[in-house]
Amino acid sequence: MTIALQSTIAASLGVQQLASAFTPAFSHLRILRNLVIPMPEGSTVRTARIDAVLVCETGVYLFEIKAWRNAFVYRKKSDQSPPRWFLRLNGCTRAREVKDPAWQGGRKTTQLRSLLPYDLRLQYFVLLPCEGVELEGVMPAAIITQRDLPYIARLVRNNGRTARTYPLLDRDAIERTVQRLLDIQGGLSVETHMRNCRERNERIAMHWPVMSAMGLQ
Repeated sequence: MTIALQSTIAASLGVQQLASAFTPAFSHLRILRNLVIPMPEGSTVRTARIDAVLVCETGVYLFEIKAWRNAFVYRKKSDQSPPRWFLRLNGCTRAREVKDPAWQGGRKTTQLRSLLPYDLRLQYFVLLPCEGVELEGVMPAAIITQRDLPYIARLVRNNGRTARTYPLLDRDAIERTVQRLLDIQGGLSVETHMRNCRERNERIAMHWPVMSAMGLQ
């Protein structure tokens, strides 16, 4: 099974789990899949894709959905550099390094924050929907599994209603927010984003031989 297919299946599974967990907590909500947004001038990739965006009474919640399964996820922290993330499959002794999902989501959240009204709650999570995923004891609160979703839905509802830091959204406000997100996406598509990613990879490949040659001088 290809990585792309694994990611697609995991994303579909994650969206189903989101709907199941959040629907009992909210009378009206909307979930957008594969929202593509423009990134700031000078970004390595000109667009970013958000796997799932959930809009409900208490605000907007972004979900990066990872296809990790049957694995132990842990971090190695250092005082001098950001944490490094590793994935060790069950039954294996060696682990492979993976991109920091918290950092990936942070830059998308920051960009979307700049494009939405300031009085709208915006929060980010990394969802690991597949079976057999175990996390090391100390992980950022934004990293969640399927088991955490019902609790997260209740927490989001209760905190949003009691704190009142941001205004609550009625049905019409939810629909207006969804339309605002679609307006931000505009004519961008997943295909556009994939093309931008390929162009980025080609630029890196073009510069790599030059950098290697310089290192041999």
